[in-house]
Parts: sequence; structure tokens; C-alpha cells
Amino acid sequence: MISPDQNFPAEKLSQVRIAGIYLFGPHRALHADFTDKLSLESIRHAFRKKARRYHPDLQTHEPPELAEKNRHQFMKVKESYEVLKDFVACQIPNPEPQPVVETVRQKKVIAVGGAKGGIGKSTFTANLGVYLAGQGHRTVIVDLDLGGANLHLYLGQTFVKNCINDYFARSVANLEDLLIPTAYGPQLIGGDSSQLGSANISFWSKLKLIKSLRNLDADYVLIDLGSNTSFNILDFFLAADAGLVVTTCEPAAYLEAYNFIKVGLLRRLNRLFGGESADAGKRNHALQEMIHEATMSPNGAKAKDIPTLLARVAEHHAEYLPALQNTIDTYQPCLVVNQVANVAEVAPIVKRIQEVCRKMLTIRVRYLGTLPYLEEVKKSTLELVPEVARNSRGTLARGIAALSQKL
Repeated sequence: MISPDQNFPAEKLSQVRIAGIYLFGPHRALHADFTDKLSLESIRHAFRKKARRYHPDLQTHEPPELAEKNRHQFMKVKESYEVLKDFVACQIPNPEPQPVVETVRQKKVIAVGGAKGGIGKSTFTANLGVYLAGQGHRTVIVDLDLGGANLHLYLGQTFVKNCINDYFARSVANLEDLLIPTAYGPQLIGGDSSQLGSANISFWSKLKLIKSLRNLDADYVLIDLGSNTSFNILDFFLAADAGLVVTTCEPAAYLEAYNFIKVGLLRRLNRLFGGESADAGKRNHALQEMIHEATMSPNGAKAKDIPTLLARVAEHHAEYLPALQNTIDTYQPCLVVNQVANVAEVAPIVKRIQEVCRKMLTIRVRYLGTLPYLEEVKKSTLELVPEVARNSRGTLARGIAALSQKL
């Protein structure tokens, strides 16, 4: 039973009541003790019930107008579920005072992806690393573009003696042995795409690498990913604490940005019961097959979008719906628009990506900011000197500073 804090803002309580009306009906939601009796289990039960009732794909016999109303109602039900779940989580008291401990600097692994080449992804990663190092943060940049590694060039390194491939081949004992100091602040772990099969590594090798990256003596670890949607790229992106998707205002670039975001979620859903997952022991083969058919199979038209998949899971495997919903909710990619010549073009592109992601994937894409197109940046890449290192108070440095604050 939940006893809400008397200091809880009235506006928030009003939102809770409205959400309660959508999930439980006005008679229960407007009752004086409604918030007192809320629990995670009751919220999940109400959500499953309403999901089965309102999703338009479960009422195929209804006319299009009613199906659209059902779709709208389903989205309201989902939003209400999130509001009530967050409210209950905020009201659960800490069972006992926590001991005072020394503050430990938390490491953040940031993956930078984008499914199209030529969008300035590696240049951005290098300059972000230089900026963070300049702010006093211990920063490591890792080139995980296993099929086209060249990040070292953007940090002034024309040659990398030992690289990430030596770690996979066990030619080095520890990942720390690959760290290369640079003249511009961050340390570098370089890549080498010249070795045959360098882009083909096992899933468990990827997990081992991510664990080793987290153990590095660094405040920030930036991962520069390749410009594709291979499982390697997606797995590294999903394993990071924050995933940045870089695009430009070119249609091909922002369409690929959406595609990268989408396939990242689909990969995450298909790993729901993977050996690395907390739900590995709760494997349900029928549910796995349903997810695979909806996300990977050419016959996946049975579930054209994530709301449809959720509705089908609610109908056939309702007990797994919270785990599936949590897998989706915790996938929160961030968007960076790079090489912008006309700022007026940015807002419609960002809005469109966010709207499509919300409608088709039921996820929230956070917009971090815009970086301008600058001839100085182009010149700096040719001269192998990061622009932020050359002009720490310039336009690019200010843009990255504003963007990094939102991280």
C-alpha cells in the first residue's frame, strides 16, 4: 500500500488522477483513497486489461474510424501506465537511512553511432573527447569501427602499433596496454580494419570488451562505431550508458538515423532472453518466436509496429508484458544533428524523427543539439588537428559544450 508524500506537487497529483481515470475508470480514480491503494501489481493488471480492450489491431472487425479511436485510447492508456508507475516508484520509502560514503566518480560509456558514412561522426567523437579532457575529465576514446577504423587520424596519430584487434587475439594481456596518449588530452584505443575478419567477433567477446572498458581508469569512455547496422555495432551501442545517433539534414542521413534507432530497438527486443539479460532464466520460446517474427522475419507484417507487438503480447503472454515494456522504455537514444548550414531545417527533421519513433516504436528520442557546418572543421581534419584543440572557444567548442551539458 502506498502513502503519498503530503508535499507531492498538486499538479503531479492531478496528473496521477487523470492517468487513473484512463486505467481504472473515474469511480476508482476519483475516490479519496485511490492513491493510497495504488501498487505496481494493480497498475500492471489494469494496463494489461485495457491494452487488450483498446488496441485497434485486436478489433479488426471495427470500422476505420473506431479503430483510430481505439489506437488513440491505447496510447493514452500506455502514457497513463507510465505516469502511475513513476508515481508509485517515487512514493516507496527507503527502508533505512543509507550510510554516508565517499563520493565515487561514475564512469559513463558513450557510444556514437549513425548508419550513414560522411556525416562527421568520427570528427564529432574526437572533438567531444578533446572537450571533455579539457574540462579535467579522464577521457578514453575507442575506435570500434571494426570494418573501417580511422579515428586515430582525427587525433593526430598517423600510425597505431597496437589496436583493439590485439585484444581480441589475446596478443595483449589487458586493455590498458592499448592506451595511446594523444597530444590533445584524451587517450586512444585505436582500431585496424586491415586484418581479415576483424569485424567478425563473437557476442561474448563483445560483452568481455564492454566489461573491460568499464573497468578502465577513466571518467568517460567514448566509443566511435561504424556506419552500419551490423549486430556488432548495435550490441556496442546498446551496451553503452548513453547512445548518441548522429545525422545531418540530408534526407539519406536522417532516414538512416531513424533506421539505426529502429533496428537498435529490434536487436534489444531479440536479446530480451539472451544469456546477458536479467530475464535469461525466464525464457519463453513462444514469446521469443512472436518477437522474432515481428522484428526479424520477412513475414513480420503480422506486427507492423511496436504498439501492435505489445498488444499481441498482452493478448497471448500478458505476464511478460512488464518485462517487454521495460526493455522498450529503457531504450533512450539521443539525437545529434551535425554539419548544419541552415538552422531552420533542423526543427522539422527532429520533430519528424521523434514523432515517428513515438508512434511506431513507442520510444522517446532525446534531441541533444545541433553542430554547424564549418570550413574550419574540414580544414582541421585534413591537418589532423581537432578543431576544439585548435580553438577551444570557437563555434564548434561552444556547440559541443552545450551538447555535453545535456549528457
